[in-house]
Amino acid sequence: MNINTTARNAFTAVRHHPVRAAAVCVPLLAASIFYGSTMASATPTPTLAVSSAAAHAAPAQHVMLFDNDLPTPAPTAKPSAPGLSWHVTGCDSDYGAANQCVPWTIPGSTSQAKCAWLKSNGFGPLRVVGTNRQHLAENAQGYVCASGA
Repeated sequence: MNINTTARNAFTAVRHHPVRAAAVCVPLLAASIFYGSTMASATPTPTLAVSSAAAHAAPAQHVMLFDNDLPTPAPTAKPSAPGLSWHVTGCDSDYGAANQCVPWTIPGSTSQAKCAWLKSNGFGPLRVVGTNRQHLAENAQGYVCASGA
């Protein structure tokens, strides 16, 4: 009687008599624990792909080599600004602070009409930081649309 027939008979007995399952399974389980193996082991004993001496040897040192004498590669092309006009945002950067967006085209035909439109839209006196391209009324301190202008 081989081991497969014994296992098949044990499982058949457990199916037909579940109450007697403990009488069959407990000794088998105890034997597998006591002897360190199972009745039907299909897996082979694991082996290492390296020799036992190599597996138990001390690891090699981790060495990082740095060669500071290597030449740095020169960039092949110089970075350049995109080919867009500087006023592409629609803001006139010649007026106001850096975070203000004064419209590139201010509605109105005269300086007074343009200043009235700017004041009605929340722009106070604006400092001229570039050229007064809009030809707005400018005072001596360099502000346009100021009350004294």
